[in-house]
Amino acid sequence: LLHARNMALVHEMTLRVPLKSERIAAAIYDALVVDEEVQPEKVRKVLLLRPGAILEVQFAAAEWRLLRVASSSFLEYLAVAVRCANVLPPPRMSQDVQPSLPPNPARPSEEAHMSTAG
Repeated sequence: LLHARNMALVHEMTLRVPLKSERIAAAIYDALVVDEEVQPEKVRKVLLLRPGAILEVQFAAAEWRLLRVASSSFLEYLAVAVRCANVLPPPRMSQDVQPSLPPNPARPSEEAHMSTAG
């Protein structure tokens, strides 16, 4: 169980969201990872980018109500991000250029995924 300032965060939930591609998953991760919880002593959210274009979010809260509010809010933001990703065209690339994302210090590296994968 998680503890923050002596308050037990005993209510937990994990969501895993499969997305169309690694690129879309990374873009959505980058958009959502910056959102901090309003009451970090009562609610904790950890956003992870998993191999296979999976976005995972882990919540822990001191009360069921706070868990519901935090997860509902996250799902609303996620829905907007997914709608944007589905509407915007993919970037144009020449055939000899591979897509690459700019580095984001908040995004875990591939090596971190490999070391925690098994």
